[in-house]
Order: sequence, then C-alpha cells, then structure tokens
Amino acid sequence: MVTTSTNNDVTTIILSPNRSVDWKDIKKWLLFISMPAMIIALGWLFVGVWVILPFAIFELSLLSYLMYRVCYQNYRQQHITIERSNVTFYSGVGKTGQEYIFTKPDCYLAVTTPKKPIDNLELALKNESKTITIGEFLNPNDRAKARRKIRDAGVIEVSSRWWDN
Repeated sequence: MVTTSTNNDVTTIILSPNRSVDWKDIKKWLLFISMPAMIIALGWLFVGVWVILPFAIFELSLLSYLMYRVCYQNYRQQHITIERSNVTFYSGVGKTGQEYIFTKPDCYLAVTTPKKPIDNLELALKNESKTITIGEFLNPNDRAKARRKIRDAGVIEVSSRWWDN
C-alpha cells in the first residue's frame, strides 16, 4: 500500500504491505483452531494416553509463533520523506528501525525494469556510498505507484534499461 501526503514542500511517502488480516483476527483464529485440538488432547489425557498432550501443546505453540512472525512482518513500513535538500528513509516496525538521510542532489531512484514479464520492478534509493532497496514487499501495481510518487516529489530517476524508455 502506498500513502502520500504533502505539507509545505515536504512529501512523505509511506510504503506498507497489504494485510488481509490483522493481529487481533489472527488471535481469534488461533483460539478457534486450538480449542478443538486441546479438547481432544485433554480427552486422551483423561483416558490415560498422556503422551499426546505435550505434542498438542508443541504443535499449537509452534503454530502461534509462526503466525506471530508472519503478522509482525506485515506491520513493517518504509517512510520516505522528501524535502528541499534531504531525502530521509526510515524502515522498521513501530519505533524500532533504521533511518538513513541522503542529500537530495546526490540521491537518485535506481529503477531496474524487469527483463521478463514475470519479474518485478525493483526500486532502490542510491547515492555514491549507500544503496537501499525499497518496496520489496509491494505488489507490481504498488511498486509502479511508488515509483511515480517518488519521481513526482523531485527525486531523479535512473533506469537500468534506459534504452527501452
């Protein structure tokens, strides 16, 4: 998802993955899945087959952990703030993340166009010393939209296949 706002010649572009479900709904789904499994495991425990309970707990714990990791990655964001003299890039989840500051004249958007129709457009902010890939979690339409928004905000675009344009 690409969100843009402009205030006083400062453009902020926020890139985030598309989420079909949030953490609250995943917790409900995990509860829905774990209840029958735990009822069956406890039933076997009362019959005397106790060895099933640790495996059921392990299975549900592993499923919960993996769902948490997937959901956590869906909450990461990339903020690109384009000012008159600087381009600031922030990537992370919440308040934890990395921030890079480029001077605008030295910064450019490197676009690698796909060679095959199945490949994706690749975007990166670059200067002489740093290369930062942006929008790797975006779908093709959102990548094209992010490319347009960054270019419209005044960042120079350099294409890897300039002869095709």
